Amino acid sequence: MLKTISRRAFLRLSAFSFFSAIMGKFSFAGAAPAAEDIFYPRQIITTDPATSRVIMWQSRNYHNSCEIVLKTSSGEEKIQKANCHALEDDGEKIFIYQVRLENLQPSLQYTYQIIQDGVKTAWYPLNTTGLSSIKAIIFPDSQCSDEYVTWHNVAASAFEANPDTRLFINMGDLVDNGEAAYQWRQWFDAISDYMPGRTFIPVMGNHETYDLNWKCRLPKAYLGYFTVPENGSSKFNGYYYSFDCGPVHFCVLNTQFEEIDPIQSGLIPEQLQWLENDIKESAQPWKVILMHKDIINYDSLDSNEPLADIDIVGRTFMPYFDQLNIDLVFTAHQHTYRRHGHIFNFSPSDHGPVYIDTGVAGNCRYNVPRTKRFDKIMLPQPETDNYLTFEATMSTLTVKCFLPDGKLMDSFVATNNKQ
Repeated sequence: MLKTISRRAFLRLSAFSFFSAIMGKFSFAGAAPAAEDIFYPRQIITTDPATSRVIMWQSRNYHNSCEIVLKTSSGEEKIQKANCHALEDDGEKIFIYQVRLENLQPSLQYTYQIIQDGVKTAWYPLNTTGLSSIKAIIFPDSQCSDEYVTWHNVAASAFEANPDTRLFINMGDLVDNGEAAYQWRQWFDAISDYMPGRTFIPVMGNHETYDLNWKCRLPKAYLGYFTVPENGSSKFNGYYYSFDCGPVHFCVLNTQFEEIDPIQSGLIPEQLQWLENDIKESAQPWKVILMHKDIINYDSLDSNEPLADIDIVGRTFMPYFDQLNIDLVFTAHQHTYRRHGHIFNFSPSDHGPVYIDTGVAGNCRYNVPRTKRFDKIMLPQPETDNYLTFEATMSTLTVKCFLPDGKLMDSFVATNNKQ
């Protein structure tokens, strides 16, 4: 039985339904191809981005001959053929191609080119990560109702201010409606100049699980567009995953069990067992969680009692984070930047994981009250868009929050005391 969407169902539901009926069936007419019928080249994270990478792109038609040419700095070239799968959704069919590049060397600069039935793209940079330090850009929810102009502006500002940063994360709710094909095109169009040369780390949000009628469904489009690291699951492959990057072990968790369980049960018990095993097997000095929904129930706030409680997502995951010595947890969903600080055993603390709700990178804004109990740092209200940078060395983690104009709004440094 399909479940209807929750409180955040949507402030723009009627407007979306109107525009979806008009726009939902157009093709790639508004999209800018990298070459003839080659759209949205992108690099996707692997379990070890120092030595491997997944390259993906999509086409309107099936092509028999599709390959990647990988070139080293010395000019040596290697050709690898692509695999293809069809994505049929929202009444449309597209073909998605991918190549997995292996046996790369850490901290090296490569270039790659896509060749499809003789048509060639430009050469794009591919930079493998180092082993001792990394830097990434973190974007909160990017869902938009303005053809993703806001998302483009926030992303462009962040990339141009950090030209050396080759990793970027989107914390979920990439699009407003997970079935709307035109929204995925607008999302990709907004950052099409930046995706080919940077590694993307996607996090699934609840809006990726909505169909055009705002009922919950399995995240078909999200899973088709992004081939993320395997997690060993027969039911939920692609829903959650982990990877090592520099000195950090990242776990990308799925908080959409309320949306998904009525359709396909078992996400939480399977994921919690996987999380426990995954973290225990990691030797990286830092452990960082990326997940969409925040751990604070701001709906419990009222004018008489400004005291929020931990929500169902927090109650589910936080005991494991305490037990597994997680260092930092990034969340999103509330469309507001809040540094909650250390929380241990569901209470503010001077130790335990640090929680940061990352903000908003689209044009959908909520009025979220402050809880003095948990919100140590928040941006001035009403909030504008923001992005974060994340830097890690063997001894420190540094997180900074910026407005799109580059103004620094918050900064946090953690020191590793576990070595």
